[in-house]
Amino acid sequence: MKKLKELLRKPSSLVLTDQLIFSGSNFLLTFLLARELSISDFGLFSTLLLVTYLFVGIFNALIVQPFQISVAKRLSKRSLGFVFQASMVLLIIIALLVFFIGMLPISFIDSFKSHLPAVIFFISGYLFQDFVRKILLAVDVVKLVVIIDSIFLLVFPSLRFQGNMTLESSLLTITFINIISSIPAILFFLKNAEFSLKNRDLLYYHYREGKWLFSASIVQWFSGNFFTLAAGIYLGINALGALRLVQSFFGIVNVILQTVENYFIPKTALLYYQNKKQEKKNLYFDLFKGMTALGVLITIFFIFSEPLISLLGGIKYQHYGFVIKLVSILYFVILYSYPTRISIRVLEQNKAFFIGYCISFIFSVSSFHFLLKYGELYGAVAGLVINQILMIVYWKILLNKKQISVWA
Repeated sequence: MKKLKELLRKPSSLVLTDQLIFSGSNFLLTFLLARELSISDFGLFSTLLLVTYLFVGIFNALIVQPFQISVAKRLSKRSLGFVFQASMVLLIIIALLVFFIGMLPISFIDSFKSHLPAVIFFISGYLFQDFVRKILLAVDVVKLVVIIDSIFLLVFPSLRFQGNMTLESSLLTITFINIISSIPAILFFLKNAEFSLKNRDLLYYHYREGKWLFSASIVQWFSGNFFTLAAGIYLGINALGALRLVQSFFGIVNVILQTVENYFIPKTALLYYQNKKQEKKNLYFDLFKGMTALGVLITIFFIFSEPLISLLGGIKYQHYGFVIKLVSILYFVILYSYPTRISIRVLEQNKAFFIGYCISFIFSVSSFHFLLKYGELYGAVAGLVINQILMIVYWKILLNKKQISVWA
């Protein structure tokens, strides 16, 4: 019992516990909304979530990712206060941007206009909760993140209590729970941060490092979603539905990888800049074990692809089992790239990070017609795989040329 308590107190165990809560709640929330909302409303929710991910990328690029590296060099109350203040300003800018976009006379946006206030609240609440979680992980306050994600579980009884669930009521309920769950983080900032208007040096640092990350986040979003969006146009709604179903299922792996990135980047940066070689080797071994465990899980998905997709979408999807096999191969490539990806981020090679995604996006635009016309879904996933390979090769060539690596 004593050893079990010691194991549960370890930061890595807390991160795993939090990941189980966070991943599980997101997966179950998607499943619940898919069952309870109408097909059209769930389609709107999925589209809104995709747009929200674009704003998350912008938030990460301008505020979170530069902070993850700077905190490894020196954490100060002023820098903690600065990122909180910057997040409030960026939230207001994004809310106004969404409002003005919602007013545009575009037919695609018409479906969202009647829900515009709820949409703005949802995006703002989602972004703020995501921001505080990542900042707390960066400063290694993992216990508080576990509390935040545990409070978020209240979303399930709150949604079920509604009875007749609608898109607008669901968005407002999720927003309310996001705000409630963020209260412990707000109290942490008020207690530990120093708020000041004299932040020119911090503003310049985030601008200098964030400009490439911001550009990369925009290109990354389009690169990651281009083949999916094009597949819907070229291959029809059934093929797109199968691809989105599989991508949503692999979203579990995505969330785990995102948490790995949020935890390992600041940890690796701290050990790298403090020149703690043995601890860095131990951290790399922990990363290797985690990637291996995910590899085993993805192998199981690959082997049992047909019964798995039938379980997820019903018998009508049975002949799309090969899509799980294809996406599994994509994720093997992604797992292989993670040590290189972390090196690029920790060494602040942000321009290279941006260029890597530019190469990927250029390939997507120039090849999607050929791949989708002659390869259909095989071509769509093959395009995503080649995107990842091109980025890895470019980053590895750059690191070898400069003879730098955080793992050396």
